[in-house]
Amino acid sequence: MKIEKAKIDELKAQNPTGIFEGEITFNDENDDLHTIEFIYRKPNTADIESHSKQAQKNQIVANLNIIQSLIVYPEASEVIATMREYPVAYGRFVDEAIAPFFGANPTIKKRKL
Repeated sequence: MKIEKAKIDELKAQNPTGIFEGEITFNDENDDLHTIEFIYRKPNTADIESHSKQAQKNQIVANLNIIQSLIVYPEASEVIATMREYPVAYGRFVDEAIAPFFGANPTIKKRKL
């Protein structure tokens, strides 16, 4: 993604908990390759709570909304317009890029004593 250092510094100042470059690459029904790039802020607990609540009703909408709420560059509406028709692609982004902030893929052990 081409972005000026001054813009990155501005985004970092506006989002002191951290910003990250996101990229979703996928093939469509015609086997055409698409790449969507954006910068997003670190999610917080309120973001994941809202996502979890909304996911109980509609997982696809919940995934799209959490991404939209995190995008800081370019305009979220531009990014969402390009990915809206590809819910599997952006769902995978939520699973692989957003969930780890909250402890993805935990291993749990339990035994009776």
